[in-house]
Amino acid sequence: MIINFNEISETEIQHMNNGDGSIFAKMMMTTECKVIYRRLPPGSSIGRHVQTRLSETSYVISGEGIQSCDGTQESFAEGMCIFCPKGSSLTITNTGDKDLILFSVVREKKI
Repeated sequence: MIINFNEISETEIQHMNNGDGSIFAKMMMTTECKVIYRRLPPGSSIGRHVQTRLSETSYVISGEGIQSCDGTQESFAEGMCIFCPKGSSLTITNTGDKDLILFSVVREKKI
């Protein structure tokens, strides 16, 4: 299956999980997973949420930020990967001066 994000409309999500600002997402969803291209403008964040059913892996295409997974805060930048296992809490904040671009896979079943 090919997912062409160039053909998927971008959706604005304001204050996602009580985060700051807006994030912009292009999503492909099935019953087993979500594949998401996300853009967080400078200062925007995804508020704390618990991965109740799924684990989340995000590759940082560009930008920089801070993630907190179960209270452990870590900085990340382009070329790195963010992982938050099922059952953990997560926040992501863009701390840079340009858009933070993430390619994320949220998956319920083990590969």
